[in-house]
Amino acid sequence: MNNAQSLKEKVVKGSVIVLVMTLLGSFFAYLIRILYSRTLTIEDYGLFYAVLAMFGIATAYIDLGFGYSMVYLLPKYLKVKDYAKAWNIFIHGLVIPAIMSVVVATILAISAPFLAKNYFKIAGSENLIYIFCIYIVTSTVLNTLSQIYTGLQKPKYYSSITVSKWLLIFVFSQLFFLFKFSNVIYYAIAWALAHIATTIIFLYLLYLHHPFLTGNKIILEGKTLKLIWVFAFPALIESVMYSFVILTDTFFLTLFRGVREVGIYNIIYPIASISMMLLNPLNGLILPLVSHLMEGEKDKLTYLVEKVLEITPFIGVYFALFIVMFPSSVVGLIFGSKWLGLVEFPLTIIALGVIGLLMSIILGTILIGTGRIRERLKIFAFVGIFHVIFNAIFIWKMGVLGVAITNSLVGLSLSILFARIIRGIIPFEAPYMFYIKLLIFASLAYLIVKITAINPQNWFEFVAAGMIYTMIFAIFGFILKVYDKRILFMILPKKNE
Repeated sequence: MNNAQSLKEKVVKGSVIVLVMTLLGSFFAYLIRILYSRTLTIEDYGLFYAVLAMFGIATAYIDLGFGYSMVYLLPKYLKVKDYAKAWNIFIHGLVIPAIMSVVVATILAISAPFLAKNYFKIAGSENLIYIFCIYIVTSTVLNTLSQIYTGLQKPKYYSSITVSKWLLIFVFSQLFFLFKFSNVIYYAIAWALAHIATTIIFLYLLYLHHPFLTGNKIILEGKTLKLIWVFAFPALIESVMYSFVILTDTFFLTLFRGVREVGIYNIIYPIASISMMLLNPLNGLILPLVSHLMEGEKDKLTYLVEKVLEITPFIGVYFALFIVMFPSSVVGLIFGSKWLGLVEFPLTIIALGVIGLLMSIILGTILIGTGRIRERLKIFAFVGIFHVIFNAIFIWKMGVLGVAITNSLVGLSLSILFARIIRGIIPFEAPYMFYIKLLIFASLAYLIVKITAINPQNWFEFVAAGMIYTMIFAIFGFILKVYDKRILFMILPKKNE
């Protein structure tokens, strides 16, 4: 086996580990939402995720891009066995964001009474902010640990951090529920405790299994800080653009419409984005594959892009169509009957819009693999600015429905812009006829369900409907020749090479 093939096998193996662990973590994250949605009022559920979103926006900037720098720089020093330099890269990458998190937590704690009264507009919500101040500090340290394990090329470790975090949050939340402490304060405590515990566990594992690294002397110096900042700044800019595109939904909903609509949105989005949750880890497989094929295998890359343009919307439509056909059944059975009548129409809109978002994520990953990071960033900046403007206007006028419309437009815009740039690098033909057939099939399926008034009322009927639907959709995929072993052979290394 040559070195290139060995490297490819290592990358694929690591990506598969990350894929499995990410899916497992997403499963526990989903269970947490189900628990909260069934045990909290609509307002309390919305308040919890409104406060969490505010801290999420802060977290996007606290890192300062240092995490990317560590992932980039650590392998270089580890390769030449300069463990002292690698260790101090990690220390700088830990200390600066940790200090930033303490500063931000202090500011938010001081501002808590003002935010509770004027932003969240819920008496007592400042207590939730105080607890999440603990969460943001430990979360920052945990993210840094994840980055160092990534730099050490230890996929089992850094993917286990995510699983451990979500598992512990679920366990602590479930314990509070069982002991009749099911309110937003105790659930916030569960988040803080889970992050503290996970941080302690993986700090201990770092010292236990990597003494060649942790045994070095700590030296804080401006030269190292400057080196990190050179690579961190572009990542910071991308984080800013990302926050414009992704993290402003809940902010504007809280500001203009109140926490009740935040609660509704945080039921809609987890349902609509199931396909994104399941397919997002595949980016870890696609990125190294595209980068590998760029080295003289453009014909295979063309084939890969054309298949991605078929498979991705096919899977997106599979999930979206089922949600659109049975919105009440999906919401009522999973999250509880109290949400019925509040979410069905915006859920339908955003479920369809997620198809575009799903495409944009995959195409954005392909763009990175081709080395066009700067072009991708420019598109994010352009779309991000318009997203903020339209998001504010639409949410102010229409609430959750405005979010659904804006996100749908963003997904479509990003997909078109990314595809245009990719086409200038990799020649490919868009499968328009495939899309027409998929649209006709989806429209007919929707009409049949509505005409026959099929509406699952319990879990047995829901599962039965899902199985029949999956079987029909799978047969349709076979007719369209969606399934292709060649893609699998492109990803998986051949053992005889």
